[in-house]
Amino acid sequence: MKESTGNRRTRKDEGGSRSLGRLLLALAVGVLSLSGVPGCLAGEKEPEGGKSFVGTVEGTAPEVRLLRGLVTALKPESLDLTLDGSPDESGRVRRLFFEARGVRQGGVRIDRLRVEALFVQLQEEKDAPSNPGGAPEPGNLGVKSAVQGYFEGRVTEKDLNDFLLGATLSSGNSQWKDLHLDLRPGGFTASARFSTGAVSALVEIRSRLEIQERDRLRMEDYQVSVNNADTDMALVKEALEKAQPLLDFRDFPFPVRLRHLDLDEQSLVLATQTPPSLFPGKTLTYRAR
Repeated sequence: MKESTGNRRTRKDEGGSRSLGRLLLALAVGVLSLSGVPGCLAGEKEPEGGKSFVGTVEGTAPEVRLLRGLVTALKPESLDLTLDGSPDESGRVRRLFFEARGVRQGGVRIDRLRVEALFVQLQEEKDAPSNPGGAPEPGNLGVKSAVQGYFEGRVTEKDLNDFLLGATLSSGNSQWKDLHLDLRPGGFTASARFSTGAVSALVEIRSRLEIQERDRLRMEDYQVSVNNADTDMALVKEALEKAQPLLDFRDFPFPVRLRHLDLDEQSLVLATQTPPSLFPGKTLTYRAR
């Protein structure tokens, strides 16, 4: 059965620019590449749709186990999961959508993440919960693969800088400390204390960002100043190149083709040309409290 997309909105802009997209990548991969060993979808057959959970997600229906897997991976403040029906016996579901807010990934807060996937194959996570004295409890479910996927993520400048404050990022033998980021339309400026061995300097970077081959995000035409002087300092540029691409979707479990990059002074939005679309279906909700 083919999925109708006739009423779907599409993004008009392809290019754009933006920064530190790897934080969104880490999030997205953590969500939809929950690696594990495929297994049967053991558990009750009755649907548990339309349920709401606060604090914990309990239940053995496949859709509840999928919600629990997403909550475990993302640690969101809230998450709404919509399916067009319960997964079948082999773990297939035709369409799913979720929106997560206040996601924590690698220490950074992601303001909003929206994902839609079509013709999805689910799988059990590697480690199922134990049940002493009885049969093993069915584990959480993750997404093994999907025919198509749509993605949109938003991170705010404030949340990025809250994460960077006091952080140390390493690239090879180099370290970046005291980082501060200023988003701007088309790119970003950033400052940091760069050190490698006996060299330590205050580095400022001005760069635009560009989507490459629809699955990577790179810094382009960046300018570097060290201690308030323009420089071609090889060590700094080598460290920056090692950080490229900032975001890489080539290993994403379903085809994602990035087309839309929107930057302003407050936030960064990265999306596929066709944005995720909520549809009527079975919805499960989670609130941290």
